[in-house]
Amino acid sequence: MILRRVIQHVKKQEWTAIWIDLVIVVVGVFIGIQVANWNETRLEQQRAQGFLERLSGDLEQELASIDKRLTYVGQSIAYGEKALEWSEHGVLAENSAWQTVLAFFQASRILPYSPVDSTYQEMRSAGELGLVRDANLRTALTEYFVSGTYARADYILRLNPEYRPHVRGLTPYRVARYITSECFDIAAVSIKPCTSPVDESASYAILKRYKDDPSLQTELAYWVDSAYLQVEILRQLRAECVVLKKRIDDQLTKGREK
Repeated sequence: MILRRVIQHVKKQEWTAIWIDLVIVVVGVFIGIQVANWNETRLEQQRAQGFLERLSGDLEQELASIDKRLTYVGQSIAYGEKALEWSEHGVLAENSAWQTVLAFFQASRILPYSPVDSTYQEMRSAGELGLVRDANLRTALTEYFVSGTYARADYILRLNPEYRPHVRGLTPYRVARYITSECFDIAAVSIKPCTSPVDESASYAILKRYKDDPSLQTELAYWVDSAYLQVEILRQLRAECVVLKKRIDDQLTKGREK
């Protein structure tokens, strides 16, 4: 329609009308581009908010995961120290040979840590980290998920100590299976109380097997020390996770207020 009017105005040499038509065309194109840019910006902001919400959810799971590991590793340390008290000083756990056997076995439990980072890795692989407009927040995300405490402490957090297969190999199969099935809740990944499947004399015989293998005590001491280090690292990770989640939640709040 505009083109037809321009042609008519040219034929009649109505130059003022021609300029008005051209201005209308240019303004229309400009407005169209601006509307398209606005829509694109709005969609990017929505995607950014969606990613930030998912990142916040991941970090919520991360905190729960860290807390679970802190509790779990703490239990392994407590059992390990009871076992070391007997092997180094002859003091039975709870004045019971069975409870001391149980301490040796339960000290071998591990729960390796890995970050809850699916959303971050998705953004990274898709090249969409730029959706996070705050450069400092982008840097904080990279430091947490790629180059921070977890990356520097990966080995110790994934440690599968030599003590674990060693003590289980020294424990009679029937007793080991009993502890695994009756003294541990595999669904909840937690230790539970249980009674002894053998009498005290049989428990003392198992303790003798442990005592007669000098390398077992060395491995246990190393594992308990490493587990303490795990706890310190996990606590540091937790503190970093809390700070990062707060920054993301603050960004989400600002985004909702716009």
